[in-house]
Amino acid sequence: MSKASRNYYFNILTLFPFLLLLFSGIIVLRYHGGTDYNISTLSLSGHQWLKLHQVVALVVIPLIGLHLWLHKYWLKALFSFKKKNKSKNNDLNIGLLLIFFSCVVTALLAWVIVKDEKLADLLREVHNKLGLALIFFFIIHLANYYKWLVKMTRKKLGKKTEK
Repeated sequence: MSKASRNYYFNILTLFPFLLLLFSGIIVLRYHGGTDYNISTLSLSGHQWLKLHQVVALVVIPLIGLHLWLHKYWLKALFSFKKKNKSKNNDLNIGLLLIFFSCVVTALLAWVIVKDEKLADLLREVHNKLGLALIFFFIIHLANYYKWLVKMTRKKLGKKTEK
């Protein structure tokens, strides 16, 4: 299997849980904003949405780690500081990477490590804002690679690509 095919299949596999993570995060924002957790949204309570968001995050984090490992050439080029290795999307990809890691750190700190409720609330608030930024950067990331995804999908479905 070619590297492009491997990356395509893995990206598609990672896309759906990541979209579920973003969607559930948007729903959880409603509850973090003060809505009673016992009120249902799309047939799930706030507690169920939060649990879904946490479980999906535990699936997505290693998938994004593997995604980065599959793109390790980009990471190596990024830290080589050679102009010829810089892509037009580098700044946005770096932003996405930093925001993703910041989201993970603030979530884990608030969820697992910090025992002080006020500090945990502050971390959740930061996590919420970072999550919104993550959605914005992810949409741009998808838009930047949209043509490649369409071309690979057409190729995998056996359709001729448009030139």
